[in-house]
Formats: sequence, structure tokens, C-alpha cells
Amino acid sequence: MKKILILSLTIGSLYNCSQKKENTFAKDVTVQKQDTIINGLVINNYKDRGRYKTFKNEDNKYGISDAKGNVIVESFYDGLEKRSDFYYMSHQANKPDALVWLDVQNKKLVVLPGYIDHHLNIKGNIDVVVDKNQNMGVLADGKKVLIPFQYESVEKIGNTYFAKQSSKSRVDVFDQNLKKDILPFSLKDAVLLSDKENLITATNDKDKMGIIDSDLKVLVPFEYSIIVAYTHDNHYFIVSKKDAGGKPLFGIMDHQFKIVVPVTYDHIDESDTDEKKLEVTKGIIRKTVDFKDFITGNYIL
Repeated sequence: MKKILILSLTIGSLYNCSQKKENTFAKDVTVQKQDTIINGLVINNYKDRGRYKTFKNEDNKYGISDAKGNVIVESFYDGLEKRSDFYYMSHQANKPDALVWLDVQNKKLVVLPGYIDHHLNIKGNIDVVVDKNQNMGVLADGKKVLIPFQYESVEKIGNTYFAKQSSKSRVDVFDQNLKKDILPFSLKDAVLLSDKENLITATNDKDKMGIIDSDLKVLVPFEYSIIVAYTHDNHYFIVSKKDAGGKPLFGIMDHQFKIVVPVTYDHIDESDTDEKKLEVTKGIIRKTVDFKDFITGNYIL
């Protein structure tokens, strides 16, 4: 069975900018089309959302300013990569790269030696960060631990955060205020199935799959061993569950969670060679069939 291509969820929106290069600026400074120049500083990715921007001066040294070009941190660094408004990766000659936190009040960047990267912003100065052991947790103001660093992944779906523990086959769920939800079912895994509708393929502690939404409502009961979106039409899912004797059987479900092809086939998979075709097996018969014909009942093995 083909794997689902999971889209990673990002925070923030990107806009295109067509800023022309300024001939009056230092000749050896590169000005990208998405940058702009304010107060003699090249403000990087000016149209990106956010209160703070990286900038570089005539000596190609980097600092941080606000959106109006007012300097917050002086241009001291050989490179700065913005991760969020308050987290950056710093680059200095003859020094290892470091994750730093922006202390706006004291106008400085604080090195965070126990952490290696930023993952996602929750709100304000509260962020999911990666520690040196590759575990994720939540920090406030670059120092206060709100959620311990015990997760291999933390993803936001809708207004809910799904955090998969590193050492256990368990997913913890937090609301938008970071309060842990008490679920009426256990979660061993949770994978985004449809970002448009915030659908999630959930696996319980008995290795049974169902579908839930980001409000944790069970839409499809936990009785399947496979639920995978059809590549060419995300209104359909190929599903499989075992019969009483443990034999896996396959069928197709639509986006309203109705079984449109009975779960009676020995195997159903997308064709590797023919687009919008399925490889279908029932007993000793194996055929390549058109997807639309198959789901409308115009082709029966």
C-alpha cells in the first residue's frame, strides 16, 4: 500500500515582493528581490509577516530590526536565519551555529545552548523548540518550560496540538491553551489525512485505525488496519480491515465515510504505471481497472 504524503503544517503566510535592487547601496551587498531598504539597511524578506526582521548593513553584517527599520539588535553576526519572531539561527566565523532567542527589552540575542532548533510558534513568545537530544517541548520567553521535552513530533491541526512521545507509542493532545485533553480513547499515532477538512487518521492502542477531526470527534470507528487517501481524488480513501479469520480485506470509502466499494477484495492499490488506475485482486483474478468505473460499479471483478 502506498504511503500518504503528509504535508507539514506551517505557521504564517508568505507574500511575493518585487523590490528592485538599489544602485545607491554598497556595490558589494546583494539585495534580493524580496528585500527592501530602509534607513540604509537591507531588510530581509520585508513582506513576510512578523514584527521583527533580519537586516544587513554595508559590511554584510546581520542584526535585527522592527518592520520600520528601527534597530533592535546591532549588526554583529555573519548570518542570521529567522525561525520565528523571537528565535533565530546565528552564524559566526569560527563558532558553531547556535539557536538564539530575541530579548527585545534588553535588545540582545541570547544563546540557548541546550536547544538546536525552533519548530513552530504557538502564540506570542510561546514556541515549540527542539533540544539537543532531538526532543520537542514548549518554551515561553526562551527559558520557561511549559511542556516537557519528551516528544518526537508536535503538530498543529485545527486548534489542537498532537504530540507524539519519543519513548512511548503514545500521542498526547493539547488544546490551544496548552491544556492536555483527556480523551475517551487512547492514541498511539495520529497522521494528517486531509488538511482542508482537518481530518486525522488515528491509531489506538490496539493498532486499529479510525478517522477523527481536530475537535477529537470520532468520524470513523477504530476498526481498520489501513486508511490511505487516494492520490488523484482526496474525496476517497482506500481502506482495509481483517475478517474474523485475520485475513486482510480491502475496499474504498468516500469523504462522507460511506463505503462505496465493499471491503471484500483481497487487495486494492494504486497502479504504479497507469495514472488513475487501480490494481485490484479478488481470489485468483487480478485486474487493472479505471478508478471512476470501479467506484461507480461499472467494473466488477
